[in-house]
Amino acid sequence: MNKGPLKGVRIIDASSVLMVPYCTKLLADMGAEIIKIEAIDGDITRHIGPSVNKGMGAVFLNINRNKKSVCIDLKSPEGRLIIYKLIKISDVFVSNIRKVALTKIGLTHSHFKKINPKIITANAVGFSSKGPYAGLPAFDDTIQAISGMAAYQEVYSNQPSYTSGATADKVTGLMLGMSIISALFQREKKGIGTQLEVPMMETMVDFTLVEHLYGYNFIPPKAPPIYPRQSSPNRRPYKTLDGYIAVMPYSDEQWLRFFKLIKKENIFQDPKYSSAESRNENIDQLYFIMSESLEKEKTDYWIKNLKQNDIPATKVNFPEDIFNDKHLKETNFFKKSKHPTEGDLLSPNFPVEFDEDRNEDTLHAPNLGENTKDILSDLGFSEFEIENLASKGVIKI
Repeated sequence: MNKGPLKGVRIIDASSVLMVPYCTKLLADMGAEIIKIEAIDGDITRHIGPSVNKGMGAVFLNINRNKKSVCIDLKSPEGRLIIYKLIKISDVFVSNIRKVALTKIGLTHSHFKKINPKIITANAVGFSSKGPYAGLPAFDDTIQAISGMAAYQEVYSNQPSYTSGATADKVTGLMLGMSIISALFQREKKGIGTQLEVPMMETMVDFTLVEHLYGYNFIPPKAPPIYPRQSSPNRRPYKTLDGYIAVMPYSDEQWLRFFKLIKKENIFQDPKYSSAESRNENIDQLYFIMSESLEKEKTDYWIKNLKQNDIPATKVNFPEDIFNDKHLKETNFFKKSKHPTEGDLLSPNFPVEFDEDRNEDTLHAPNLGENTKDILSDLGFSEFEIENLASKGVIKI
């Protein structure tokens, strides 16, 4: 039995790839029961990354732990009937299937609320259904581009570029999860379900403009829509004699202590650097001064002295370094588990701790259709009916 604040919440996850599965992984980590609906061929991420067995790729294993896999042909009338039976006993239906397809196969909120008035239907889409881009296909790269995020990276690479991770997918997944939890809370007060739509483009424009709206907060604008400190080409980890370091003096006191440390305390008397406002306006030059100074000593020297002066600083962890970080080791952030078919696995723990017992993984990432037979049996299907549906290709068991 799952533990955690979402214990008792059943979610039907009819999604694939990364965005929604990441969302439902987090909800599972908080105790929700996730029934993952997969097409007969399975989620495409089953084939992404190294694997022990075909169809159990690394990316799938990481974002689909603690879920049950039910393999159904949603286009078939029999498959739709199975979903309707699940809707009757569930709390949330979430998908990233395009609305036109959901309407065609009868899997919309208007269908569901007749079966279960308390159901919450959550759709993750590329673009709001109210605008001219509604229904267009969307992927992480295209959303990073159209939301402006890629263009804001131009200062670092002299051309628009993507972040090294699936940022749009994961940020939208977080927004989706927060929205589902909000809808569950609203249902507790009103007693009925609702439908919600989480568009990737609008989510990422909002995310990108948190600081970069800047001068465009005002009408007419008082400055370009670019936050100077975050957009300085000299804002980066700084090279030391033996590695790289991140340093972030912020307050007047921290800057003064930093200038003293690099033996350039007179800089603080310069009007260009003596206040937060002036430093923000001249941040490029300031970061260049930092860069020149930091490359003269080794990383450990700077970490020790910056810490003594209460100036935020860390070494740069490269990918392999993360797994040996002493803080993550001490907090048991990474855990090992044994998968029944894939062997020993390593995965991150859920980073949030609640007062109640932590929800430990109760289910491994499922093989394709691993739970189909059990779920259908619980819904009242007989052994004969299940075998018949499998022989017709409606389900995979």
